[in-house]
Amino acid sequence: MPFVHLSTTKKIESREKAILADEIAKLVATMPGKPYERTMVRIDAECEIYRAGEPAECAYFQTHFRKPVALEIQRAYIEKLYELFHEKLGLEQHQVYMSMIALDTWGSRGTLSEV
Repeated sequence: MPFVHLSTTKKIESREKAILADEIAKLVATMPGKPYERTMVRIDAECEIYRAGEPAECAYFQTHFRKPVALEIQRAYIEKLYELFHEKLGLEQHQVYMSMIALDTWGSRGTLSEV
């Protein structure tokens, strides 16, 4: 059950958030063992993000997942996300930062499991 979180300074209307969340979940599903139906997407728009003490027009995106994914698959996923954020939010590559977070443990269905 991957969890992804986008924080951006851009304004995104509710309907556009739903569309963007759907497109993000579809990209997550391109990674093995990361089903579309189980992907949780959080989008925080109009955030105050600062660089060097000044407001910056940018975004930060995190992907949390449980089982390891090969680097070449992660790279393809991230490159598609950059394209999506450029197309939908007008953000250039230098305005978007991303992290991939592979977890050793994951809690669900009332317990903790190990990878």
